[in-house]
Amino acid sequence: MNRRNFMKSTFIGFSLLPPRILRKDMLNNAQKENLYSAAPRRRIRELGVKIGTLEPGPYNAITDVEGVRVGQTTIIKGKGKGAVRTGVTVILPHRGNIYEENLFASYFNLNGWGEMTGIATLENTGKLKTPIFLTGTYNVGIVYDAAVEYLSKINPTMGEADEMANPIVAECFDDFLSDTQSRQISEKDVFRTIEKAKSGPVAEGAVGGGTGMTSFGFKGGIGTSSRKVTDKYTVGVLVMANTASRAQLRIDGVPVGKEIKGFEYKYGKTKSIILVAATDAPLLPFQLKKIAKRVAMGLAQTGAISHSESGDIILAFSTANKIPNNKSSSFQNLKTINDFWITPLYQATVEATQEAVINALTSATTTVGRDNNTAYGIPLDQVKKIMKKYLRIGEENHE
Repeated sequence: MNRRNFMKSTFIGFSLLPPRILRKDMLNNAQKENLYSAAPRRRIRELGVKIGTLEPGPYNAITDVEGVRVGQTTIIKGKGKGAVRTGVTVILPHRGNIYEENLFASYFNLNGWGEMTGIATLENTGKLKTPIFLTGTYNVGIVYDAAVEYLSKINPTMGEADEMANPIVAECFDDFLSDTQSRQISEKDVFRTIEKAKSGPVAEGAVGGGTGMTSFGFKGGIGTSSRKVTDKYTVGVLVMANTASRAQLRIDGVPVGKEIKGFEYKYGKTKSIILVAATDAPLLPFQLKKIAKRVAMGLAQTGAISHSESGDIILAFSTANKIPNNKSSSFQNLKTINDFWITPLYQATVEATQEAVINALTSATTTVGRDNNTAYGIPLDQVKKIMKKYLRIGEENHE
C-alpha cells in the first residue's frame, strides 16, 4: 500500500574513538536502554514540568469532563516476524445513549492523509451520534462493523424507524511495531472495550489504540490532559500520537528532541495523530470548530509540523446540550456561551493538547514489535536534566 510509503534514513556519525573504547561505550548505551525500558514511566507533570498556567482537573484527563468515559483493549501477540502490537480505544461521550441523545460536535482536518469515518454526517448535522473509536489503520473496517453491531443491539430501530448512524472510527498506521495486515482485532475486542469504558484515570502510552504507535522518534500512543476554566467549565483532550520526528520535539518550548543523546531509532513509515477534545461548556458546532483549530495550535507547540502524508485529524464535542434524536419536535431549547467569552476555552484547549501529546510520550514503555523493530521509551532522566537546564524545573522539583 503506497499510502504511507515515505521512508527516512539517518546517520548518527562516525566515532573517532578506538574500537575497544567504542565497544565499551556501545555496551553502556545498551545497558542504559535496558534500564530505561524497565524504569517506571511518568506523566510530564510528575517530572515537575507544568505546561501553561491553567490548572488541570482531578484526573488531568478527558474524563474530567463529566460523563465522558474511556475504554481500552491492548492486543500483544507473538515476537519477531508477524508480531502484533495493536488495540482499540473508545471514548463514550456521555453516560446515556449517544444515539438517542446526540451532542454538538465539529471536526478539523489539519492534514487529511488519514481516516475518520462518519465525518460527512457529523459535519452536515453538527451532531455526534456514536462513540469515538481509535485504532490501527487496517483495523478500521473491523471496528466499524463491531460499532454498527453494538449500536444496532441497543437501538433496534436504528436505520429503520429512526435515522441511521455512521460510527466515528479514526486511525493511525502502526505498521512499524505491528503486523497490520493480519488484522488481529475482533468484534469481541471492540465490545469488551466498550464494556470497560469508565471515568477516572486513563491509562496512557502503549495501550489500546496506541499500543503500536511511535512519536517523535520514541514510543508514543495514548495521552490525555485537561484544564479547568474558572470553576465552571473543563476542557479535556485525548490523543493517539503516532507523529513527528525526534528533532522536532519541544516540551514547554524546550528543544528536548535535539538535546537527547543516544537511543538510535530506525525510522518507519510516516506518522499521524488523532486528537479529540471534549468540554462541558455549552458550545454550538461553529464554536466547536474553532476549539478544534486551537487543538492544532497545541499540537504545533510540541514541535510537530503536520508534514505531507500525515493524517492529523481533530474532533471536538460538547456535553452541555443533549439533543433528542426526535424528528417530531419542531423546536429545541439550547444554551450556548456568548462567542465573545470563549477565549479562556481556547487557552485551556491549547494547554491540554500540548500536555496530552507529551504525556503519550513520557508514559509509553519501550516496545519491541514486528521484525524486532524497537521503539524506545523516551529517557525520562535526560528529559528532567534538559528541562532543568532550561529552567523549566526548579531545584525543589528536581530529584
